[in-house]
Amino acid sequence: MAIRWWIGAGLLLIVLAACQPQVLEVEVTRLVENTPANQTVGTAVPTPAPIQIEVTRLVTTEVVQEIPIEVTKSPLGAEQRPVQLLFSPASSTAVIMTRGQVLADALAEATGLEFVVGVADSEEALIDLMCAAPADTIGVLSPLGVVQANIQCGVQPGNIAVHPDGLSWQAGMIVARRDSGILTLADLAGKRGAVPNANSLPNAKAVETMLQNAGVQIAEMIEVPGDNSAMLAVFDGDVDFAVGTYTPPILPYEERLWQYGVDAAEIWRQLGIAPERSPIGYVLVIAEPEFGGYRLRDARAGIFDIQPEIYNQTRIVALTPQIPNETVAFGRDFPLALARQVITELQTFATSEACATSVCASDFYDWRGLEPASNDQYTPIRDMITAGVFAEE
Repeated sequence: MAIRWWIGAGLLLIVLAACQPQVLEVEVTRLVENTPANQTVGTAVPTPAPIQIEVTRLVTTEVVQEIPIEVTKSPLGAEQRPVQLLFSPASSTAVIMTRGQVLADALAEATGLEFVVGVADSEEALIDLMCAAPADTIGVLSPLGVVQANIQCGVQPGNIAVHPDGLSWQAGMIVARRDSGILTLADLAGKRGAVPNANSLPNAKAVETMLQNAGVQIAEMIEVPGDNSAMLAVFDGDVDFAVGTYTPPILPYEERLWQYGVDAAEIWRQLGIAPERSPIGYVLVIAEPEFGGYRLRDARAGIFDIQPEIYNQTRIVALTPQIPNETVAFGRDFPLALARQVITELQTFATSEACATSVCASDFYDWRGLEPASNDQYTPIRDMITAGVFAEE
């Protein structure tokens, strides 16, 4: 796949071959025979002794001299050096180019600079491009890609995407039957578990890191097709615990958002009322949030229709750390003032109607907003790398 991208002109080393003749005087001695002018042919004449005569001649040589000349490159954002807005192949190239150009045009209008869209063959190739032009590039990376790019060449996060669930992060949960006696991570020692995706950061990789850091050795972790299969496996007793996606509940009256590390994972249990399915398909406790109830959204809601006792018979043992969503990142040497301006403009764009035809489109990233990012939010991923959970990949 061809990569459409621009690299700004850097410092050029122009080598001039300055052919500057240098005259060197060299003394050369040769022999010259001195024959009398009136000598007759056939007459025997004694051979005269050679006479040494000093003759000086000129020898010219050419010396090539390298002269470095510094050429001033165009400023970032000029037509000759546009800001590069890079994407990995999250969709088809045609979709990325079309949707990405809408964002590039919006940033160009807001900043007065030129932006160009590029599509890399892979996230690894995108990272290489950002490392090759650290002052010129903006890239959309996965959370793992952000950390890898930061380690490789100092790439910095700028904005984190907000998904349709209203969150800028993802988390997993460990679920066990309420009659299993499993209450903590330590209780998982020697037990069998099920996970829906062995490569998922918030699920499999995060749980593997948690167990390793806690010194807990489980008996087995089997991979199943999805969240529903994992929840059914633990409900039916096929495994001792299961890992699934955790999306926090919507709280009564939607007066505030559920807070990670502050609110209980199953905060709704304080009412002592069992969840029910609403006529329009939501799993609710008491009522819709606008009427003072809770809307449950974790992985167990997916099998509520076939196993309505799933919430009554299971509990959440632990949540995994928060994993950031896709991230807009900047090359190491990208101008700080411009980066701050772009971060602000991206947040504004994500709330505009134009976003629906760009990164908010369902056939692209399906974002619902953008929030500022910080390096601390990627600590859980660094912990995974330290734990070596990606060693075999």
